[in-house]
Amino acid sequence: MRYTSLPLLAGTLLAAISCTDGPWARVVEGETGPGSLYALYIPTNWNGDAIYYAHGIRPPADDITLDDQDNFFEVRDALGALGYAFAYSSFSENGLAVKDGVQRTHQLRGLVNSELESQPRRSYLAGYSLGALVAVELAERFPGQYDGVLAMCGMVGGTPLELQYVGDVRALFDAYFPNVLPGSPISIPTPMTLAQVQAAVIGAIGADPLGAVKMFAIASTAQTPLAFVPNWTPRVPGTGIETSLAFETMAQSLIAALYYQNIGTPDVLGRTHGHSPYDNRTTSYTMGTPAVPSPTLIPFVQALIAGSNQSVTRYDITPDAQNYLEKNYVPTGNLSIPVVSVHNLWDYLVPSFHEPAFAGIVSSAGSSSMLLQRTVQNYGHCNFPTPLVVSSFQTLANWVTTGVKPAS
Repeated sequence: MRYTSLPLLAGTLLAAISCTDGPWARVVEGETGPGSLYALYIPTNWNGDAIYYAHGIRPPADDITLDDQDNFFEVRDALGALGYAFAYSSFSENGLAVKDGVQRTHQLRGLVNSELESQPRRSYLAGYSLGALVAVELAERFPGQYDGVLAMCGMVGGTPLELQYVGDVRALFDAYFPNVLPGSPISIPTPMTLAQVQAAVIGAIGADPLGAVKMFAIASTAQTPLAFVPNWTPRVPGTGIETSLAFETMAQSLIAALYYQNIGTPDVLGRTHGHSPYDNRTTSYTMGTPAVPSPTLIPFVQALIAGSNQSVTRYDITPDAQNYLEKNYVPTGNLSIPVVSVHNLWDYLVPSFHEPAFAGIVSSAGSSSMLLQRTVQNYGHCNFPTPLVVSSFQTLANWVTTGVKPAS
């Protein structure tokens, strides 16, 4: 391991509130570190266990807050009704804040211990998206201090895998639709809004007679499998496939990847001292699973993908940038506590290919007995219904309590 400890800094108490709403007897809010906010929720009927939650990625320019995200307030209250104490942090920064998220989430242990009548019997980690990677890192570094992990829609295959995906989507989009978006996979002059990215992408596809086929080519490329619901039936009879669920969700996935590449690249460059965090110098773009409404389009898509290897601009990652991404973070796979990982099959931002990548890392480390993965046949990123999250957590808790791994 690279580290042996993290500072458990004392928090500055901002408020301790007696709470009669919902399952909570008391809510404590405060601040740790440089502007990191935290909240501790103590249930009326505490069962002796605590959950430490790490939130997903937030746009770098957003304010630092304890606001709801991915419906986790509802999840928090549902778990509180079952007797679990619940703690979470805003982190002290947004963007690709894996390192800060690890430190701020780990600090919660000391804060919870100071507010409860006794030390928690069991301590669980839970995280969404980037926060799932935070939870996995904490589990790998401090297995003696946590008992289990619930990773939802997580970047569990590692940061380089995620940045490679959005970088490849951007590189291929630029090859098929040149000069539509400002900047490049490694340089964004001024980040665009989501509405601006959406307008530019939809406009480019609509203006090009082969626009839709080029989008199908990106989605059919093994390195850029855009998530989509495979239903090509037009929503309105007599209209084209553009009104189908498949077309709409594929376009949404393309826009999401390009938008997050657009707002995330300046943040990542700030962390890598301006050095390139993306590399496709030796990438050979290949045909993956065809993402087309008709088999007759497959030869056209294959030709586009083959041609992209000549037309795409090539970029090099620098060794120090590669080192930064790997440290922040690629899982080691050395799991000694149970991990339950849940993913939407059609996740538009953190593709479900993270799960087999994580499984491979864990298998290579000889820790497969500590990993349970489940796939939900749904489109979206972290849009899980509360009962699903609660049942997934209960699966984890039962595993930890009984020592018996559930069926997959």
